[in-house]
Amino acid sequence: MEVPDWKDYYERMKEASPLVIHYPICGGGDECISACPFSGEIWEVVPMKVSLFGVGYRVRLRPFMKNPEACRRCYICVQACPTGALRPAESPVRHPALTFIKSALTLPFKKKYGLSFVFRKEHVERFKRNNFGGGKIEGGTGLQD
Repeated sequence: MEVPDWKDYYERMKEASPLVIHYPICGGGDECISACPFSGEIWEVVPMKVSLFGVGYRVRLRPFMKNPEACRRCYICVQACPTGALRPAESPVRHPALTFIKSALTLPFKKKYGLSFVFRKEHVERFKRNNFGGGKIEGGTGLQD
């Protein structure tokens, strides 16, 4: 099975979604999915070829909006994104390294979605599964938690 490149998913989201994800700086901890009150109807986790913060280009699991029309545009998921990879479509990531550094520096100061949210056991496990294996990649979404 041929796995699409992250740019394919990025372009699909850019065309039909109110949000876009710059996948090379997405950590894959699924914090956006956990924060979204409508995650089951909107999000799925799919395999794609992508690097992790610019290192190790290979197949990883990443969030994707399967039903962008169901998005309520509350942007709770954007607030919960610890890396700044998830953005409104009208303001995509322009400088990935700077976006990642700024997000990392401000993360401890976020009230609701700060360090304690990002380092919850479920997000750490999803980060490991989505980046280093252990999740169902072939023929599934990997979102069986």
